[in-house]
Amino acid sequence: MTHEVALAGQPDKTTRERFAEFLRIYTSLNTRIAYATDLGIPLDWVPGYAPPDPRRRRGRTRRTEPTGLEWLTWCLRNGFASFADIRVEHVERWLDELARAGYRDATRARMLSAVSAFYRKYLMREGLAEHNPAALVDRSAQHLNRATGTPSQTAMWSFQACRALLLAAYLLAEHRRDGHRDRAMVEVLIGTGIRAEELVGVNLADYHRPTPGGPAALRVHGKGAKDRRVALAAPVADAVDAYLAQRVPASAPALPGHSGRPGSEPLFVTSTSTRVHVTHVRAVLRRLCGIFAPAPGARPPRARWLADLLTGPDAAFIATHLAPLRETIHPHSARHSYATHAIERGADPRQVQRDLGHAALATTEGYLHDADNLANSAAHELSPALHRGWLATD
Repeated sequence: MTHEVALAGQPDKTTRERFAEFLRIYTSLNTRIAYATDLGIPLDWVPGYAPPDPRRRRGRTRRTEPTGLEWLTWCLRNGFASFADIRVEHVERWLDELARAGYRDATRARMLSAVSAFYRKYLMREGLAEHNPAALVDRSAQHLNRATGTPSQTAMWSFQACRALLLAAYLLAEHRRDGHRDRAMVEVLIGTGIRAEELVGVNLADYHRPTPGGPAALRVHGKGAKDRRVALAAPVADAVDAYLAQRVPASAPALPGHSGRPGSEPLFVTSTSTRVHVTHVRAVLRRLCGIFAPAPGARPPRARWLADLLTGPDAAFIATHLAPLRETIHPHSARHSYATHAIERGADPRQVQRDLGHAALATTEGYLHDADNLANSAAHELSPALHRGWLATD
């Protein structure tokens, strides 16, 4: 029995071609690999995938080795010739097997969401299934819903921690080779709440600031190939302009695992003129924490300029608020922080929802009111407040 049985009765395309069509919905290779892993699609079927170089040192990565309980493998093992034959009771039986095998509820919920997306975004649209059985699963009965009142697992940065990160990036911008780029990335991440994948996926043509010192906007390529425009407040746009003034044009194609559309010039590039990788975003945040709030026992800085910076008037404030984040800081916290602090400052929750491009927002809503969204964006209130007192925003 092979994977080819899964979409039997469709002679015009092979199963591999159909899975590739589904995965191409997602522009990020990392997202494609994640869906392929949960669904049980062989990784060599993933468009753009290249096996990792065994000679390169690799950090902690998500599991990609099959366990035999992935959705596709389970369907084949249970004799289903077509996904159209699957019913909700089959999905629930699969979830029960995952639970007995020791899969955590959060993992089962994620895998169920992958199955639901496969049906909703591909099988039903292609006429290969009439309904989405994953959508009929009682998530509460399967313990897949978080209890009401349970706090989010995503850590939120305090308002002062956001200020500290921005100030740290600002102070280092003139001293490091990629300082202006890193500062611009931190400004956009905190000032808009976009995802790290969206940040590195933006292109040079996506940035638009008609007049110097005026409002700016950035077109973001979100999940599910959904584009939206986000507003950049003046301090954020100024940081981007400072970076663009010394940016080296991209000259090399994107590497495997890098986001972005083929043939487009990335906004944020590395020292070798390639698109910045999503893992670099977290590395920048960790570096800011490590420099201003070093771990106990760390060597003192050798560079005189850095030693002076760490004894300057702002160093204590930065260290106080970045030290708690040093070991756990993650880019996604910027998204959570943006939403929380913007709403606390009186922003309309519906506008914040549009800013973040949440799935609950109707697909066309952001485009129908695009001009109003940019003018009323919470970014215009939040970003100047974060910079008030240490960076001129006039």
